[in-house]
Amino acid sequence: MQKWLDIVMVLMVLVMLLYQYRLTRPDIRNMITTADYVVIALIALLSFAFIKDVSEWLIYIKVMSGILMYFMGRLYYERIQESWGVLASAAYIIVYVNLIHRIFAFGGRLLTVTYADGDLYSNDTEMAYAMVLAFIFIGMFARRSVIKLITMALAIPYMVFFSDAGIQMILLAALAGVMLMYILEVALYKKKTAMLGLAAIFAILIIVVAVIYLPVVIPETHGVWKLFDNRILSSAQMDYRYADWQEVFAKRRPTGIFEKLLGLDLHTRPALQSLYLKIYYSIGIVGFVLIVLLIVRTFIAAYRGEDRKSFYVTVMTAILMLGSGVTVNSMEILQMSWFMMLFTGMVISAENAMMQESD
Repeated sequence: MQKWLDIVMVLMVLVMLLYQYRLTRPDIRNMITTADYVVIALIALLSFAFIKDVSEWLIYIKVMSGILMYFMGRLYYERIQESWGVLASAAYIIVYVNLIHRIFAFGGRLLTVTYADGDLYSNDTEMAYAMVLAFIFIGMFARRSVIKLITMALAIPYMVFFSDAGIQMILLAALAGVMLMYILEVALYKKKTAMLGLAAIFAILIIVVAVIYLPVVIPETHGVWKLFDNRILSSAQMDYRYADWQEVFAKRRPTGIFEKLLGLDLHTRPALQSLYLKIYYSIGIVGFVLIVLLIVRTFIAAYRGEDRKSFYVTVMTAILMLGSGVTVNSMEILQMSWFMMLFTGMVISAENAMMQESD
């Protein structure tokens, strides 16, 4: 019903990009990096997939809007750095408006909620994603206060764990661990320990992803998934996803070498609720490689940068988006893709500025 909002938001981004470009007149030749070439290649590949079936124009707009946010980060890098407090304030509003809504909706049953009907979002997954994103922004950008402590220790965990969003529960715990690593490095000067901790968190998340996708490669799905039947990784939530994934690939899957490399198109029925499977279906192995290159290039740029906060925020937003992508096509939901792509562009701009200063 609110599809027109997506279009309006994308048009706003285009206007802002044109405005900033005309205002600053950046030297594109000195500004462009290898990461930009990777993004341009992704644009070409996505456009090729869209041309094959133009019926999915809204999906194309949503995905391309995330890429536009990358360029927003590239052009607005310095101006965004001056506005961190806005993200924290917005995060507080989102958390407490949804919490108040839940109090009125459930009353005395607050501690028995297992499905919150999305609160003010369309479903629990999107609501919990917003709460975890708010956890990042409040934790990294809000001033120290009692309300900050209460929000991070009580309000946000309550909103996430008393819902039907199992993946977001795992991601919230993982991001709390990443935030702890940030404290270890910045406050206690234990960078090596922090890096080892980050590696351990990533290893655990990779294992969780492998467990979730195990039934995709093993034909008898229900029996395998029953081994992991619990409230967080619930077979009741995953069985219908497995059925949808199998239905999509039963109807049509990349077969020839050309289709496996470059994918098919953006059209799947039912909707493919997996970022990873949708990437393979739509832009193939080449698309996967380009995305991995962009992620690696971003992490390298963030690690080299002097601003450790930007590095950790980039890591956390990447974990949130890619982790959510296990069971949701996060690039097709604006709130799940925009901040990750914005910070990606900012990190690349920060590295570029640092290199120019050193020259």
